Amino acid sequence: MAAVTTNILADTVARLDVSRSFHADPGLLCRALTNPGWLGQVVESPPDRPDLIRVETDLAFTLRSDGRPLVFRKAALVDIGVGMAGAGTEPGCTGEIAWRASSFSPLFPIFAGRLIVGPSRLQIEGVYAPPGGQLGLLIDRAMTHRFAERTARWFLDQLVTELRDIDSREGASPA
Repeated sequence: MAAVTTNILADTVARLDVSRSFHADPGLLCRALTNPGWLGQVVESPPDRPDLIRVETDLAFTLRSDGRPLVFRKAALVDIGVGMAGAGTEPGCTGEIAWRASSFSPLFPIFAGRLIVGPSRLQIEGVYAPPGGQLGLLIDRAMTHRFAERTARWFLDQLVTELRDIDSREGASPA
């Protein structure tokens, strides 16, 4: 099950909080995030953030039209920085995640936040700036925030799919 929360912050950014439950070893997901070739092509890290892993990919979200899925894709750069959870905490990891369009950037939201992998839940939380300032925020509030939610949900689904692929390669049974 996925939980989604979107709140408007300040005058130019919206909050995004999307989670998904899963039942598997969170350590496998954390390792998958440190080598995200499954998401797309790993490229050179951002010049100002060599600690992040940058991936060129197509972010996607699905709409339903007449009972059939309609998939929208946008070429994007995704930056991931993951660290293991501290001693004495639940297993998992947390780190930075950000994405932006790789072309026509002013026309698409820029997202920055955290990715949290826990023992039974994945979560993306952060903020994004819809294009168009305050007018863009009004449009986002009325209808387009669903695209941001669906994009974050798509990313979490890709991560769970990678976990299932790892489990099948290692002979374990994913949940």
